[in-house]
Amino acid sequence: MEHLVNILRGAARALELVPGTRAYRVENRGGEVDARQLRGDFATVGRDLRTQLKHESTDYRTR
Repeated sequence: MEHLVNILRGAARALELVPGTRAYRVENRGGEVDARQLRGDFATVGRDLRTQLKHESTDYRTR
């Protein structure tokens, strides 16, 4: 019964003519924020890769 209710709720959302308001905030400077967060993501990935490669090269030498 719970699955049927879930399916009916999903169908009702798909057939909704006037959707409700957004649950998230839209900022006017979204591009600036995205660029800053993307730079942070690249820095984090680079740091993690360097750390992992450093550990793997150390492990390889001891084998």
